[in-house]
Amino acid sequence: MVICIANQKGGVAKSTTAINLAAGLSLEGYKVLLIDVDPQANTTQVFIHPNIEIDLEKSLFNVVIRFAPLTSVVQPTAFPNLDFVPAHIRLSGVDLELAQAFDNRSARLKQAIDQIKDRYDYIIMDNAPSLGLLTINSFVASDRLIIPVSTAFFALTGLVQLQETIGMVKQTQLNPSLEILGVLCTFAENTNVSKDVEQQLRSHFGEVVFQTKIPKNVSLEEAHSNHTHIFAHSPNSSGAIAYKALIKEVIARR
Repeated sequence: MVICIANQKGGVAKSTTAINLAAGLSLEGYKVLLIDVDPQANTTQVFIHPNIEIDLEKSLFNVVIRFAPLTSVVQPTAFPNLDFVPAHIRLSGVDLELAQAFDNRSARLKQAIDQIKDRYDYIIMDNAPSLGLLTINSFVASDRLIIPVSTAFFALTGLVQLQETIGMVKQTQLNPSLEILGVLCTFAENTNVSKDVEQQLRSHFGEVVFQTKIPKNVSLEEAHSNHTHIFAHSPNSSGAIAYKALIKEVIARR
C-alpha cells in the first residue's frame, strides 16, 4: 500500500507522522519505504545529518526530473525493514519545471513507484505544505491519504481546498481510486479549543477520523533532533504510545 501524508497547512506533524508511521510499521515486521517529497527535507535530516551534503543524484529530484529509477536513490537506514529516499532543496523548483513539461508531469512519481511497489508492504510519502505539482504526483502515486490536522485554532483552514484537489485527481482519472485512509488529530491537548476542533473534524469526516490522537509531546521533537524515531528514543512516552495505537488502526484499515 502506498500512503501519502498530506496537508497544505504547515506545522501539523506531517513529517513526524511519516517518520514514526514508517518506523512503527517496520518494527511490526513490514517492509517499508519512506520517501521524502518535501523540499524542506525535514524527514531527510532525521536519517542524514544536516552537516552531510545530500547528493542530488541520490535524491528524489533525480527521479522526478531526470527519470532515474527509484532503486538508484533508495538508501538503507540503521533500522531493519526500513528504507529511505531523501529529498533535496532542488525539489523546491520542481513545480516550475514540471509545469513546463509535456510528458506525464503528474504521474512521474507513480511510474517510478510502480517499478518497485511489489518489494514493499508499505510505501510512505511525506509531502510539502502545498498543493503543487509535486504533491499532485504523490496523490497520483498513492492508494490512500492520511491527513494530519493540528487541533488548534485555524486548523480547519484549507481542508476544503484539499478535498477539492483530491476530487480533481479522482475525477480527471489521474487516480480514480484515491481515498482518504484517515484524518489524524495532532497536537491534541486537554483544552476547549483542541476538543472543539476534534469535534468539528469528527462531525465533518465521521469515522474517517482515526480514534487515535497524537498529543503534544516533547519526546517526539527530541527524537528528531537525535536522528531517530520515537520508538528508539522514548518507547514509553505518550508520543510513542499514541503512534503505536495509530499503527494498529492503519493496519486494520488496509
